Amino acid sequence: MSISKENKPILLTLILLAAAFVVFFANQIFPSNSIFPSRSGDLTIPLWLFFAIDIGFIVALVLGVRTNKPSVVWFSIITNSIFFVLLSALMFLLAIANGISEP
Repeated sequence: MSISKENKPILLTLILLAAAFVVFFANQIFPSNSIFPSRSGDLTIPLWLFFAIDIGFIVALVLGVRTNKPSVVWFSIITNSIFFVLLSALMFLLAIANGISEP
């Protein structure tokens, strides 16, 4: 199954959005085998995962701008920039919370 060049940025954006939700709700989805220590308050793992997802939104933005379909270009610019800004704000708040909770 081959994915066309025009649909790759849209698919990448949707996969990154789903990954961000999984990382955000990981303690509720996987309560017993969570990769995030819930009691210790260490937020470095979610911060690094959100950082990788944020870089993915930039890659999806670049891929979307390089396509020839104007609808994909506009979709990519609008959605990826909104998700990038929102995830960066969430990462900033998590970094503040991690700094406050560290001894």
